[in-house]
Amino acid sequence: MPTPNRTRLNPSQRQLLMCVVGLGVLMLADTAYLLLHRLAVAVGWISLSGPEFVLPKFYQSMILSHTGIGVLLVILASAFVEWHLPQVWRVHRRRAITTGLLTVVFGGTLLITGLFILSEANSRDNAWAWWMHVLCAALVLPVYIAHRQVSIWKPSLLSYRVVPAAIVLLTLLAVVANQGMSESEDAATQIAQVGTGSGSRARNIGGSSTEFVPANFVPHDSPFFPAATTTTTGGFLPSRIITRRGLPEQEMLDQELRDRGFAIEHTVGSKECARCHAAIVAQWEDSAHRFASFNNPFYEATINDLRASDGGSNAELAAHIEHFSRLARDAGARQGLEGREGMVKSKWCSGCHDPALMLAGKMSGPIDRRTPQAQAGLTCLACHAIDHIHNNTGNGNYNIADEQEDPYLFADVDHGLLQLFHDTSLKARPTVHKRQMLKPFFRSAEFCATCHKVSLDTRVNDYRWLRGQNEYDNWHDSGVALNASRTFYLPPFKRVCQDCHMPPERAVEGDVSARSGFVRSHRFIAVNTALPFLRGDTTTVERIETFLQDEKLRVDIFALHQADGRIVRNLDAGSVVTTGEQIELDVVVRNQGVGHTFPGGTNDSNEGWLELTVRGADGQLLAINGALGDDGHVDPAAHFYKAVLVDKHSEAIHKRNAQAIVAPVYVRTIGPGTADVAHYSLTMPSTQQQLTIEARLLWRKFDRTYTEFAYRANPEGFAAFDDVPELPVTQIDMHRVHLQVESSPSSHKALDRSSQVVDATATDAGRAGASDWVRYNDYGIGLLLQGDTRSAALAFAEVARLAPERVDGERNLARVALRDGDLTRAWEHLNRCQQIAPGDPQTAWFWGVAHQKAGNYVDAEKAYRHVLQRFPEDRAAWRNLGRVLYLDSRHDEALRALGRALRIDPEDRSAHYHRMLVLRALGREQEASAAEEAYEYYQVDESAQTKTRTYRQADADANREAQPIHAHAVPLLRGGPGDGT
Repeated sequence: MPTPNRTRLNPSQRQLLMCVVGLGVLMLADTAYLLLHRLAVAVGWISLSGPEFVLPKFYQSMILSHTGIGVLLVILASAFVEWHLPQVWRVHRRRAITTGLLTVVFGGTLLITGLFILSEANSRDNAWAWWMHVLCAALVLPVYIAHRQVSIWKPSLLSYRVVPAAIVLLTLLAVVANQGMSESEDAATQIAQVGTGSGSRARNIGGSSTEFVPANFVPHDSPFFPAATTTTTGGFLPSRIITRRGLPEQEMLDQELRDRGFAIEHTVGSKECARCHAAIVAQWEDSAHRFASFNNPFYEATINDLRASDGGSNAELAAHIEHFSRLARDAGARQGLEGREGMVKSKWCSGCHDPALMLAGKMSGPIDRRTPQAQAGLTCLACHAIDHIHNNTGNGNYNIADEQEDPYLFADVDHGLLQLFHDTSLKARPTVHKRQMLKPFFRSAEFCATCHKVSLDTRVNDYRWLRGQNEYDNWHDSGVALNASRTFYLPPFKRVCQDCHMPPERAVEGDVSARSGFVRSHRFIAVNTALPFLRGDTTTVERIETFLQDEKLRVDIFALHQADGRIVRNLDAGSVVTTGEQIELDVVVRNQGVGHTFPGGTNDSNEGWLELTVRGADGQLLAINGALGDDGHVDPAAHFYKAVLVDKHSEAIHKRNAQAIVAPVYVRTIGPGTADVAHYSLTMPSTQQQLTIEARLLWRKFDRTYTEFAYRANPEGFAAFDDVPELPVTQIDMHRVHLQVESSPSSHKALDRSSQVVDATATDAGRAGASDWVRYNDYGIGLLLQGDTRSAALAFAEVARLAPERVDGERNLARVALRDGDLTRAWEHLNRCQQIAPGDPQTAWFWGVAHQKAGNYVDAEKAYRHVLQRFPEDRAAWRNLGRVLYLDSRHDEALRALGRALRIDPEDRSAHYHRMLVLRALGREQEASAAEEAYEYYQVDESAQTKTRTYRQADADANREAQPIHAHAVPLLRGGPGDGT
């Protein structure tokens, strides 16, 4: 202990110093405990650190006490310094003053950095504050001890024994006190029920090598049937999971629904998150994800149409209804699920659109659209509470971790001082929160596939398995994912869904998760201009249009076929045609920036199309194809990018009634890095003049027929509109060329393959910036995909001439030759490829195909294995490798190769078929029968074409669009032959 006669402190100062020292002892013990907890986390000492998603309550109380003691300690120490400094300053003990001031500086820095961490969060961006806090904490004690050693009043030897002993004792007491319950009673109950319910993550769906069970199978006793969604317990979710607290007042919500049709100003499930993630929540508020449920008038119209229908029945659906009706009656309910087939089937949609309703057990009965749950959409935790993806077959096949809870103190309080304590604990130790809310797979495309890959089967359509929308495989089996050696254009690096749809965005509103001021955008920006239009959100509409126009697709009026058989490509202003001449124009549309097909999603209601216009020198419209009529409908003779689907009665699917789909009449989309060619037949005017021909690629999120259905079926949802809304039409890209119409055929310009695009105005920037070889290549790609191999070969030959240093031209010529079955020509082009780019892994794919067709199975195997070294996820390469190994009687290796293909896509019917052949060759009949059953399950129903034939016979425009190669007649409105104008 200090010697009283050696001190310059008066009794009051000594008492204050003893308080400071006492608080310091408590702070040191608190710090030692916190460091022990961190060590326990690092080494896996669960009894101290707690389970992975739990933060012991005592630990959090120690964080709060650490803050409280630290603030009080600095205040008292500052008071002591102010009181004590004038006395010691006069003594001129330089070392005492220096060490004392350093102690003050370190203490002040500890206070500032500590409070900064608690206000701004202990995040990666704020790591500097954490390390500064740690460094000052490590220095302040030895500096203070040094200060005391050079001071007049030195600590006694007993102090050096008592103080450490007190710190150790207090630390041990803290470790002992740490033991105990870490979960709330509600969460503990959920944990006890993990895996007990029939809708749990741990469910056993059966299946083996001798028994086929579909990869997306859902047991009939799952409460979420027919959705593939599960919860960890297997039961319905407590409200704390999806919608959280802070729900809007019902009266105010009702008023907004009466005025606007759906909740816009009132959000659900995001209030708590916004306290730390203001920018992310603000972005989400404008997103299509937020407006995914009964707050989307279009979806509401469709889902209610399904729910109101008799729904049809099937064995699985009947078993589900019988099972849960019996449970309901056993529980004393008056009514089971009988007669609610449509409501039960609607859960297939709800796993992705209405988790707040479906996972709470609401979708099997009537829905009150006025409830906050119905107006919730996809809330923050609808995605962030997911802890597992079952497989990559989609249909909402995720698991919600309902056994977990908010692990921080006072989680049930939404205001006041206790809420501040909750947020302080979270910001001080956000690791557990991040482990809960940010799984590594959130950054993967497979996470998005849970809802952006769809299939329908008997439990929904009473028919058979059908593929629905599928952005995942369209992306995965493409060059964008660096998984497809067959791609026409291979990007320099891989891109996933989040790169395009969640790009970094400045966190204007502030966000603790921001890195260098940016967060991953939660606008999930894509193509849905309809929803922001309904709510009057012009900013979001403009943002989407900018996104669509940012080098996503390119339109190119590329070739002119003249009446005398000549073809002019790469049109320029010198192109001349004859009055009254019949010509054909080829318009190329290239997908250059969309990572999946354009369009994607629900293409039975999406509407993309080309508009072609011909104008005279005075700007007057002479001809048009693809006009938008006064009734809001697009010219049915237009060149569309969409799908026309029919039901079992050969009626068009126009209500988004996916459960009724039987077959496609046509599906026209443009895959990543590919192109489409639209052919237009025009008759030139009878007078000499210069013509301006313009092609525009237009987009409308919903076609007029579907919009009219939704408006009439759901007037409550469209309360803000007195009539059917006129949805915005976006011009994605356009191209303009000029033709000179002359009376004398002798003035025709000779074929000039090297001519450049003229009129490279702002609207033509895409053509002006595109190399000629690229434009020819795009033209050839579009022709090849239509099956016009002769014309495609001419285009690719021009690619080879214009870019002889590139392998693209020769490789695509080999591709054409293989399509034609001309192996001799294929070998020639492949050998030239080898000279240009020896060992190219993309070219190796075509070597493999050529060798396979020639029966050279060993060489084909070598080629495919070379492909797989560069593209290990190339499903087609694995499939073909399995095929050639089977043909070479290497059956075990063939099974392994086909197994790899099926791990990539368990619904690959071709892989199942070849696996059946291999198993039959091995005499493993039971397994072969299971593989055959899988093949037949996923096989296309060829007999469904009778339904499409009936529709095509009644609709000449759809029949034309269904043909791979067709031309659109564009009659002149005025100025044609025989027209006196």
